[in-house]
Amino acid sequence: MKKNSPDSRRRVLLAAAAAPSLMLLGGLGLPAVARAQASGFPAKPVRIVVPFSPGGPTDLMARAIGKIMTASMGQPVIIDNKPGGGGVIGLGEVAHQPADGYTMVFPSILAVTNPALMPSYPFDTERDFSGVTVVGFIPHALVVSPQFPAHDLAGLVSMARRQPDSLAYGSSGNGTSAHLAGAVFAKRAGIRVTHVPYRGAGPAVQDLMSGQIQFMFLDMSSALPQIRAGKLRALAVASAERFAGLPEVPTVAEQGYLGFGIHGWYGLLVRAGTPRPVVERLYTEVKRALDSQEVRRLFQAQGIQPGGMPPAEFDQLIHSDLALWKKAIAELRIQLQ
Repeated sequence: MKKNSPDSRRRVLLAAAAAPSLMLLGGLGLPAVARAQASGFPAKPVRIVVPFSPGGPTDLMARAIGKIMTASMGQPVIIDNKPGGGGVIGLGEVAHQPADGYTMVFPSILAVTNPALMPSYPFDTERDFSGVTVVGFIPHALVVSPQFPAHDLAGLVSMARRQPDSLAYGSSGNGTSAHLAGAVFAKRAGIRVTHVPYRGAGPAVQDLMSGQIQFMFLDMSSALPQIRAGKLRALAVASAERFAGLPEVPTVAEQGYLGFGIHGWYGLLVRAGTPRPVVERLYTEVKRALDSQEVRRLFQAQGIQPGGMPPAEFDQLIHSDLALWKKAIAELRIQLQ
């Protein structure tokens, strides 16, 4: 994040976007026609496209937020699941809708990793979409079975160095944040381990518990219940800071890998060109939902850290993450076919 405040960044960005020849209203640097388009928003139901199957973290977040937005906006917020293609199907649904704010998409960090992984990725995330806000950050934990002999990263790395390729780590699929976190960690630690992709986190966790694989980076919403039940043990947290729900577990960086931080996020996007006042209205409504006790309780139970950054700041995060993962994926030579 930049050191200057979010408010100052928003003012700079909005001022830079203003064109002198346009008739401006409200100090927003936006043409009057855009203000007029947004004055009655929303005048019909708003749709949130969730590019994943029902029942997962994204779906739960979307439904909780949609319920509160429906009450506050006076229009139904409809959740529409469009799974498949690592989020591509859901993103495509919004990319072909009018830029009016009535259709949002709720992708994960795959929106910034997939462009570097897929040679023929059909979208330009920055050109085709605009950020509304990050809804939630989901930290990852490096987890092992309770029977695993190592109790910290030094022990795991020592085992891997003694017997290269003897340890396997799982993920919920090629190109997922769990896969990339494992690959980045192996490179930083200088170890050779085998990646085993699964179709979802569930089968990977089952094989981890049974000893078929030795470790994995698991998102906290999936890891926390298993850790609390004693079925998995956390050796480290992959985020830059310790996770409040597991304060006793040190970060990867604290255990000798300075600068290591893998964050997963889920955010709401609209089609690029959506009038800025509409984007700001959507942001205000989502932020209100995120600040509610109902949503905060749900997020805490799921191991999700609430987001809420303003649209301009989310756009900056997308820009920096695209550059970060493009470089990392190229160095790791990972590519999806």
